[in-house]
Amino acid sequence: MTDPAERPVRNVTVLIGGDEMARIDEAAQGLGLSPDALMESAGAAVTELALAELATMTEPVTGPGGPLAAAPLTVVLCGPGSNGGDGFVTARRLASTGRAVTAVLVGDPARISGVAAAHNWAVLQAMASAGSLSLFVAPTPELLLKLRARLSPASLLVDALLGSGAAGPLREPISSAVDLLNAIVTHARAAGRPCRVLAIDTPTRIDLTDGTRSDPVVVADLTITFHRAKAGFAVDPEARRLAGRYFVAPIGIPLEAETAIVPPDGEFPPARMTQVNWQEPVVS
Repeated sequence: MTDPAERPVRNVTVLIGGDEMARIDEAAQGLGLSPDALMESAGAAVTELALAELATMTEPVTGPGGPLAAAPLTVVLCGPGSNGGDGFVTARRLASTGRAVTAVLVGDPARISGVAAAHNWAVLQAMASAGSLSLFVAPTPELLLKLRARLSPASLLVDALLGSGAAGPLREPISSAVDLLNAIVTHARAAGRPCRVLAIDTPTRIDLTDGTRSDPVVVADLTITFHRAKAGFAVDPEARRLAGRYFVAPIGIPLEAETAIVPPDGEFPPARMTQVNWQEPVVS
């Protein structure tokens, strides 16, 4: 066994884009890591950050009958892809801790992609039938806007609409979902009520490689990405502003999955959830 003290120092800064992350993810699955395992790990990391954020918004004052304010509501807006699957896991895990959760599939259930996302969608349906959480399907902008009154009380909005694989202009009903999310936050803050946005992987839709963004775009208070920090937020100050506090979480991807993608002398990915404090100036 090699003495850790004799191993070469790995200190080359590593920032990857969406394409590199997709290749690393594919390589990890080729090594035997299942999509279900990756999605579960991602959702667990999001849940950990969500619970920490919710703890800062809990009403500390209680009366004879309990808390004087209603428990914070978390709304998870999910697209039909893998990013939405991460949102399904997050909704399930938050509800399993007794949190008030409303999950919305912004799209057609028939368009849910991947076995892992479909499996977690089925679990959410079972939980909704048991009354553990509220679950809605909004495949059109009109149906989505009818949910506004149910979603407006949210203290935490989780953006699981689009992730690293998205490209091109926003399509409906995702575009309307972004507008609705931003409007809920604006009105809550105008009323003096705390309301924060947690984006999964990237705010919808900021490109992970170059930081370019859609119009409209989600304005997040905190963003959690997986495995490694993404280059788009390093090279674009506006992307960093829109992402808010930026966290990187490990999801169990082995270093072997990075072969021929990440420099062999590149720094190790974080071993635990880590907040990235970007340094200026950033050299692209």
